[in-house]
Amino acid sequence: MKVTEEKFTRLYFNSTILSQDNNLSNLDDVEIIVKNNGISINDSNSYFVGDSFFVNGKGYTLNMITKDSILLYNYTKKTDDKIYFDFTIENLEGVDKNYTYQIYIDDIRVIEESEFVKLNEKKIIEKEIEYNTPGEHRLKIKLNTGAEIYFNFSSVKK
Repeated sequence: MKVTEEKFTRLYFNSTILSQDNNLSNLDDVEIIVKNNGISINDSNSYFVGDSFFVNGKGYTLNMITKDSILLYNYTKKTDDKIYFDFTIENLEGVDKNYTYQIYIDDIRVIEESEFVKLNEKKIIEKEIEYNTPGEHRLKIKLNTGAEIYFNFSSVKK
């Protein structure tokens, strides 16, 4: 059976684009200052491209800074004790659907859950996993449709 092109599921990690004006921006009521090729949060901690940080319980990784904007990935690529990520399942399959997804770290399944998504709707799923095994790792999300997404991260034991 051939599935028509307009009937599919989108699975993706989310990102956040912040506009900046005079090197100032705001993320969830937290002031972000652009300086020295990086950002400073509430004028204290400095972060550079590739660094991860948390704001109001959500994790981000700084991806890019331009003269007008800041691009953040909504996941942590460098972590000391927990991994944060959020992703979206978008149902364009023609019917309401119950999706099962599995989350793996280094090909070891750590979570298996289901999410009901109505036709033409998006469901944002936020996850936080405690993890402090040193080294380079890969987090993968696999949907029962066969779709997969992943990101690599590093963990430093305290």
